[in-house]
Amino acid sequence: MSNKKWHGPMAVLVCFVTLGIVYGVWFAYSVFLVALVDDMGWSRSLTAGAISVMSVVHGLSGPLNGRLVEKFGAQRVIALGGLVFALGMAMTSQVQTWWQLYFTFGIVSAIGIAQAGWIPFIVCVERWYPDTLGTALGFAMAGIGFGILVVLPLVNALIESLGWRNTFLSLAALGPLWIIPSALILLKVPAARLANRPGHQSGQQSEHRAEQATSSEPANSQDSKQPQAQPIAVTQPLYHDWVLKTALRSPRFWLAWGCFMAGACVSQILLMHQFAFMVDQGIDKTQSSFIAGVIGVASIAGQLFWGNLSDRIGRERAYTMASICMLLAVGALVYLSSVVALWVAVAFAIFVGLGYGANTPIFPATARDLFTSPFFPSIFGTLAISGSLGAALGAWLGGWLYDVTGDYTAMLIVSAALALLAPLLLWLAAPRLPNPAPRQIP
Repeated sequence: MSNKKWHGPMAVLVCFVTLGIVYGVWFAYSVFLVALVDDMGWSRSLTAGAISVMSVVHGLSGPLNGRLVEKFGAQRVIALGGLVFALGMAMTSQVQTWWQLYFTFGIVSAIGIAQAGWIPFIVCVERWYPDTLGTALGFAMAGIGFGILVVLPLVNALIESLGWRNTFLSLAALGPLWIIPSALILLKVPAARLANRPGHQSGQQSEHRAEQATSSEPANSQDSKQPQAQPIAVTQPLYHDWVLKTALRSPRFWLAWGCFMAGACVSQILLMHQFAFMVDQGIDKTQSSFIAGVIGVASIAGQLFWGNLSDRIGRERAYTMASICMLLAVGALVYLSSVVALWVAVAFAIFVGLGYGANTPIFPATARDLFTSPFFPSIFGTLAISGSLGAALGAWLGGWLYDVTGDYTAMLIVSAALALLAPLLLWLAAPRLPNPAPRQIP
């Protein structure tokens, strides 16, 4: 018990700081975008394409990272991610062409961020706090908002004083200075015990497992005398747990997929293009970076609030309320386009931060509600592709709509539609209802 009192909060703390670093760099690309366009002469859609490539690579690596976590442990995967992240940042500082940017930032850095990102850390937090997952993830994932709050203004200041190349070099040092040592020294993860933990599965799944154990006692009497240090998930076949193959056959998997994709798309559209939008409206870069800091503060509050609220009133209700905040953020940008006032920009920042803050605790908690299993890392790693694809689409779509139409009106209309679609799909996925795994698993 003493270990849990210490290592559980430490896992949340390491998650908070590390996610703040890696995803803070991700969202700081909105600042790099302006610098790259000015310095390299690329179009906004071409430059924004690097973050789209990053989002796709980040998402597609999810299933592999889930398997790596199951095989080697979250600590080693995160440490490897810190090494690859540092390499990607250093390589990006030397790019001369757009395709080099796509490779170094969009591919190499994306792999590092994914391996040191939310899939291994969600597994860590879920192992320590299975019964209050939404609340625990709210605290842990608030690090992403902290990263937006701290890293974006810091990156803007570094670019102004050092240039974007030296800024990327400075960010590379974060890998060996924090990500790698914190993963190997500070982070502890309990062994998977999902198959044996009473009450962790739905009641129907637990009854099925009990029936399996009872019916197998006569044929496995010798096995029953062996030490029970290893979980059932490892020592004998599972007949009543979700695996990736059966999850992919579930309609509720694809409804959750659509929700995550739509929610990530609208968030990325607004977060990635808000800096350029503010500058276009006449708000200077310093004030725009301050707005990004407000988004960070609001997203921290949102992650803490929505995660806890979803544990109490359900994922669907909490996420619907958060989506209303996204609609209000879109409305604030519409108003800002006609009335340039700092208070309107701050209102946008508060609403978009609160709305975005729901994604990081509610999406993984929803996945775990639907597919509780010892094989959750692989299932969630695959389901998380949807969010990365949505983010990739949003980053590119915002720039493309601007290039085609000459302003952000079309982007705002699409954002409002996606903010309505995402909660609707979550209600259809229905994480509030039991979702027992199919019985016919060979």
